[in-house]
Amino acid sequence: MNRILSLALFLLVVVNSSFAQVGASSPYSRFGLGDLQGTVFPEYNALGGGVTALSNAYSINPYNPATYNSFGTNSFLLSTGGMHKTTKMKNVSESQITNNTSFSHLTIAFPVSKKIGASIGMLPYSNIGYELNSRNDEYNSDLMYSGDGGVSKVYFGGAYQLSEEISVGANAAYLFGGLNRRKKVVHSDESFLNSRSNSKINLQGYYYEIGVLYKKDLSENKGLTVGVTANNNSEIRVKRSEIIETFEYSGVFELPKDTFENITEWGYVVLPQYISVGLTYREGKKLLLVADYSLQNWAEYRLFNESDNLNNSMRISGGIEYTPEYNSVTKYYKRMQYRLGTAYCNTPLQFDNNQLTEKSISIGVGIPVKRSRTKYDLSVTLGERGTTDNNLIKEQFIRFGLSVSYDGIWFVKRKYD
Repeated sequence: MNRILSLALFLLVVVNSSFAQVGASSPYSRFGLGDLQGTVFPEYNALGGGVTALSNAYSINPYNPATYNSFGTNSFLLSTGGMHKTTKMKNVSESQITNNTSFSHLTIAFPVSKKIGASIGMLPYSNIGYELNSRNDEYNSDLMYSGDGGVSKVYFGGAYQLSEEISVGANAAYLFGGLNRRKKVVHSDESFLNSRSNSKINLQGYYYEIGVLYKKDLSENKGLTVGVTANNNSEIRVKRSEIIETFEYSGVFELPKDTFENITEWGYVVLPQYISVGLTYREGKKLLLVADYSLQNWAEYRLFNESDNLNNSMRISGGIEYTPEYNSVTKYYKRMQYRLGTAYCNTPLQFDNNQLTEKSISIGVGIPVKRSRTKYDLSVTLGERGTTDNNLIKEQFIRFGLSVSYDGIWFVKRKYD
């Protein structure tokens, strides 16, 4: 047991450096805490991201902690993976294509007793990545805006089975990371000094999530599950360092001249209340239907008491999973899980009273390897966000996901003849 826990902690530390480099390429990541990552598991993305009521003995679902007691006796589950996103951004006159590749998650789960299960892991929470340039002809200068960084989430959660039909769970989540936003004014007339500012937000603190799961057998082969997850407004400690100074170029290097402001202050970011309700319907191991509906009150978001003009968000999603014959001996493709999903979202972003929407469709496949107790999950998601109306930017993206999950066995005593 000690070796397994040591390995788990080592993997969490190693993968932390990878999450620190998770990037985004979107001007919309300028707002709030950046692009929120949402569901990053390929298995769940292929179902449209509907995860609130998903409970599986062979999959870890950190989005509803009430699912942690669904694992088999002596199981030890580990899942990790990566994702790649290609985005085409365009306005009425120009377009640009960007690519981002990163790790998606590292999670571990195991039963503690017949009624108690636990999970620990690391997930990306949000990312910032943008570069914007514009020209001010009145002052004969170029305006440059850029940002990078991200926030990661480490969680530890547990679940308890109250009865055969109801289980409850909770996650203690720790957020940490840094967000950098920069502005620069470069004058064409070299007799004027250029200016720049750099604002860096360091964030670290805890918040909590709760989950409830209700399972009902409709018949011997059919079942219905209802799930609910929620969290209240949470205050996370932040430190903001900001410097404003003039500079001049020496070749390609920027030499600072005078500093107008160099401050460091402490405050809080308010993460708004979130609630999600989900429903799943199963027919044995052949058919699975999922549906999710979630709300988050982003109008209550505050960073140093600044709202960033965000609006409340809503997301609705659904999906289907089909396994032709899970125990087929002669046809391997019949044991594979085929998935299809879709999602529609009112994002927190609002410009001129127009709230941006995001819609997507996804497909995926689960590939079990019984001999090694390993499973591979792949997903492909096509989607778009925003619009070219009112001088805004429309993003069209394709996102690929790949994960590997391993179901090991521990606490089994060896028997000798």
